[in-house]
Amino acid sequence: MDKLKGTDTVRLIQLIKDGENSSDAFAELMSRYEPLIEARVSAFFDSAAIADEARQEASIALHNAAISYDLGKSDVVTFGLYAGICISNKLKTFYKTKVKESELFDRFSEAERIACSANLESKIAANDLCSRVMHAAKQVLSDFEFSVFKLSFEQYSTKDIAAILGKTPKSVDNAKNRISRRLRENDDIRFILTDV
Repeated sequence: MDKLKGTDTVRLIQLIKDGENSSDAFAELMSRYEPLIEARVSAFFDSAAIADEARQEASIALHNAAISYDLGKSDVVTFGLYAGICISNKLKTFYKTKVKESELFDRFSEAERIACSANLESKIAANDLCSRVMHAAKQVLSDFEFSVFKLSFEQYSTKDIAAILGKTPKSVDNAKNRISRRLRENDDIRFILTDV
C-alpha cells in the first residue's frame, strides 16, 4: 500500500476497476476516505455495535462507488462527491433497516421477545462456531487462501473476490479447491463441526 501513497485518486480507481493491485489500491482509497466514512457514520449512529456494522456497509459502498464511477465524467462530478453520495445512500438504507427492526421489536409481545432472545442465543452460538472455524482455518490456509475463504464466507462471488484481491478468477477457483480439500482433511475443523 505504501507504494500507492502518492498515487492520484483517478489512478487508484483505475487500478481497482482493472483488478490490478486492487486490494492495495482499495486500502489506500479507504485510508483517504476514512474521515468521510467516520463523519457519515457518526451522523447516523451512536451505538458502537451498530456503528461498526455501518462502517462495513460504508466501505462496501466506497468499493462499489470506485467500480461504478465513470472516469470519463471526472471533470463534471468528482469522485469525492460521488463516493459521498453513495456512502450516504447506503447508510440511509442501513439506518432505515435498523429503525424498522427496532420498531418491530418494540411491537412484539413478551412471548415474541423471549422467542427473539432464544433466536439471538442461536445467533451467538453460530457466531462462536464461525469464529472457531475461522481460527482453525487460519492455521491451515495460506494468507491468500484464507482471504478467499473469508470473502466466500461473506457471500462474495468468485469474480468479486478476484477483483478485491487483485487476482484472476481462475486463481480464486483453484484456491477454493485447495481450501475445500484442506478443510475436509483437517481434524480440528472436523472436530469443531461434529461437536455442534
